[in-house]
Amino acid sequence: MTENRYTGAPVSRRSFLRLGATAGLLLPGVGGLTLLTGCGDDEQTNADGSVSGSYMTASGMTLSFVETMVAKERGFFSEYGLNLDIKGGQGTATAIQAVLGGSADLTRANGINAIIAVANEQAPFVSIASVRQKSQFEVVSLPDDPIRDPAQLAGRTCGIVSTGGATENLLDVMLINAGVDPKSVKRPVTGVGTAAYELARKGQIDAWVCVNTDRATIQKEVGPVNFFSTDDFAPMPSDSYNTSLKMVESGSDMPVKFLAGVLKAMDYASKEENWDQVINDLRKYNPEADPEQARAELPLLVESWLAAGPDKTLQMNEQIWRTGQESLIKAGLVKSAAPIDKLIHPDYLERARTL
Repeated sequence: MTENRYTGAPVSRRSFLRLGATAGLLLPGVGGLTLLTGCGDDEQTNADGSVSGSYMTASGMTLSFVETMVAKERGFFSEYGLNLDIKGGQGTATAIQAVLGGSADLTRANGINAIIAVANEQAPFVSIASVRQKSQFEVVSLPDDPIRDPAQLAGRTCGIVSTGGATENLLDVMLINAGVDPKSVKRPVTGVGTAAYELARKGQIDAWVCVNTDRATIQKEVGPVNFFSTDDFAPMPSDSYNTSLKMVESGSDMPVKFLAGVLKAMDYASKEENWDQVINDLRKYNPEADPEQARAELPLLVESWLAAGPDKTLQMNEQIWRTGQESLIKAGLVKSAAPIDKLIHPDYLERARTL
């Protein structure tokens, strides 16, 4: 497959964003590309006065998305008059595609992906709240040869979760910020889980970028490691909730109801005495979820929600979005800056806090 020189990802993963100002959606079709305009149904009001909507996770039904499961199962969405259908996505590209095509009203995307979609492709896609107030990604290495700064990676090998994804983009930004030529660093795909530790032990990689829950599992079950947050060297907006420009222009308050329910769910799920119920809610959507592992990872998830303070849950830090976009431009991942009001729409969260 042809590589996209701006994103480093196969073109087939980005082609759906080639929509310009048409607010349509280009998808691979037989004999070429097919244009799909926003084809979702108009907002549905039910007999009881509630509003129906749909939310697609970025990837499956994992603990990372448990706050929406809790909001639905504990009745927080219905309390605000929202009947929400939760769908498991198959990657960020699919989730963004679903919102732009109209088959989902809301989704989640990493801040990097959201900025690239809007700035490079003029996608009518806006971020409405930040799920995590700190990065979930860390650079991990073994204690006998610790990597404490991206500058130490020059000429070495650093594993990434996937080619062209958030971890590779973050690696490039960190290296450029540190004055290191990204081309000097080899970046094999080491995936998720604990496999990267074994590759490092064998000397096949010097460090790897992974989510903090994988690092915590390695520390607990495999062996000691050295680590630092990507925020230390490449501050970026983390995961955000997103909707379409069409939704914003419609005047619907569905996103307000959604965020109000999530705020209540995060408050509930942040209390340790509720964790058994939180895990039960997760297992309703993902019966294969390991309760013990989920309980071990919940503290890190809650910490990321509340990192800016309990009173700032879901806040959108405009400065982080501005500096993050500037770093992506410097790294060549974004061609030119998008206006901040094209990237974020904080009004829904302000209204949700008053409900």
